[in-house]
Amino acid sequence: MKRIESIDLFRGLTIAMMIFVNDVASVPAAPSWLHHAGAQTDGMTLPDLVFPAFLFIVGMVIPIALEKRLKEGLLPSLFHIGERSLALIIMGVMMLNSGSYNAELSFLPKPVWQLLMYVSFFLIWNMWADTSKAKNIIPKIGWLLLLFLAGFYRRGNGGEIFWLRTGWWGILGLIGWSYALVSLIYLWFRNNKAMIILSMSFCVFLFIAEVSGRFASIQPLVDFIHPGQHLGTHSLIVLCGLMAGLGITEKSHKKGMSFILIEGFVLFLAGWLLHSQYIVSKIQATPVWAFWSAGWCCLIFVVVYFLTDVKKWDSWGKPFQPSAQNPLTAYLLPAVFYILFDLLSIPYFSWGKSGPGLGIIRALLFTALILFTTHLLTRFKVRLKL
Repeated sequence: MKRIESIDLFRGLTIAMMIFVNDVASVPAAPSWLHHAGAQTDGMTLPDLVFPAFLFIVGMVIPIALEKRLKEGLLPSLFHIGERSLALIIMGVMMLNSGSYNAELSFLPKPVWQLLMYVSFFLIWNMWADTSKAKNIIPKIGWLLLLFLAGFYRRGNGGEIFWLRTGWWGILGLIGWSYALVSLIYLWFRNNKAMIILSMSFCVFLFIAEVSGRFASIQPLVDFIHPGQHLGTHSLIVLCGLMAGLGITEKSHKKGMSFILIEGFVLFLAGWLLHSQYIVSKIQATPVWAFWSAGWCCLIFVVVYFLTDVKKWDSWGKPFQPSAQNPLTAYLLPAVFYILFDLLSIPYFSWGKSGPGLGIIRALLFTALILFTTHLLTRFKVRLKL
């Protein structure tokens, strides 16, 4: 299956939007549609669409990513899925816990511990050249550093000392769980669209079962993985992306776009049918939010696909090429910059508190900085890939 340029640009656009909305989150006076909707609010905003766009893209690329592995056999495919999922979960959990690190209970200052954590990620998962001795040595150093940091991690206060917790797994961790489940579904059913639709229905049933208390007898397991949300709703969005990814491989552009537009209409309809029972909420991970988010992703992707792959007007996407080519690096870089601002005592976040206009401009400039830095790092062969 050939690589589709519009999928890469859609990913790059999503990463850039993530950087922007995450930075705007520290601007209290910014318009409400640039902040996440509340947990009990029946509605969604622009930031509430970013995470499902990630999940949607993960689903779209699963057939492409696994095609080569499947030619090598089932075991290499399973190993690739397990390795990739575990890496995402490890990074997600470490990033989730980094904000709660208590320097008073350990020996490293918080910014130093956080910076070293990201350094270990780059050492482990950078795409080292096959001919380089670094490919075998440096990742091992990264793992030792990461284990060292995990071993001396402490959070909490008072007389209680806590170690790493899973919590909600962090964004990358959530992606890791959903990617693992949907990849296994794809390995079992391949391009059988009927079974993929059946799997979507099962994901909705998982959410209904959890919120209705059907899993009360296994509550510790529910608290650990939240099958209705993490393995239900989030995987539902990945499955929607998988369906779109299969649709775009139709023989003609017209058939591919028609398929995804029809899928988007059906997803909006499914969300509308469930809206009388569940609100639209990212934080609660309701299926209505999932269906409508995936529906929007279908519409947005069709526009990107039409401009890029049909009309060949790809110049508009050049600003997003760095994050399209090196997405994981672009995803991690904002946190690295924030840590550096802290270490250098740069009052970055105070610059957005004097007014929404200045805060939004700051976020736009920061997004451009991250994309440019990602471009430079890519040129110097710093590129994270799982």
